[in-house]
Amino acid sequence: MDRSFLLERARRACGLTQARLAALSGTSQATLSAYERGVKSPSLKVASRILAATDHELTLRTRVDWVERHPKGIVAFWAPSMLWAVEPPTCFATLRIPDLIRDTGMRTWNMRERDERRGVYEQLIRRGLPQQMIRWIDGGLLVDVWDELDLPDPVRDAWEPAIRLATKPSEVEGLNFFFHENPELAPGARVRGWEPLPPPPPPLPPGRWRYVQHPVPPPDRQSPRLRPRGEAGDRRP
Repeated sequence: MDRSFLLERARRACGLTQARLAALSGTSQATLSAYERGVKSPSLKVASRILAATDHELTLRTRVDWVERHPKGIVAFWAPSMLWAVEPPTCFATLRIPDLIRDTGMRTWNMRERDERRGVYEQLIRRGLPQQMIRWIDGGLLVDVWDELDLPDPVRDAWEPAIRLATKPSEVEGLNFFFHENPELAPGARVRGWEPLPPPPPPLPPGRWRYVQHPVPPPDRQSPRLRPRGEAGDRRP
């Protein structure tokens, strides 16, 4: 994906203007505008700094390869090499696209509803382009409804390797991760600035009490109640 598109998308997602984002990221508005228009290409360090100002970050993920299939009897479709993830709220968006399978015209699909999300996935898998599927289909949600989708056999067979790859059993040492707090046991975990916990401080020594005798104040500084009866300043009868 083009870096210029990433910068503009991140800025719009946070509702920032170019001037505000430029001030937050330590660059000029003219330079940021050139980045977004593709006139200039920022380095990875500069792009990371600009994205950090929008509460985004650059991540590394495996590229999805697509193959266009042309089986007999059905419309050509695209099949991926693996599944991918779409973060909320995009994966639960409300789309307005035509129902190309049942030919019922334009309609609104609320992907928060399981049945309507299943309908969107059927539309995109059978008639969609790779960039459309990458944007709207979440791999985990697809696996959840895979057995319920109304797909022709050639389409299902072409997608089946990616489904099996995503659901391949794997062993995770969850208890070790919990007790040792080591993020390396979970490669997919997003941990920032991880470091081992410091050792606990040594216990405090037991308290030692000692009696300190305070000196008795001189008679002229004693309380009137401690003075002998009849002295000046004593108003008691």
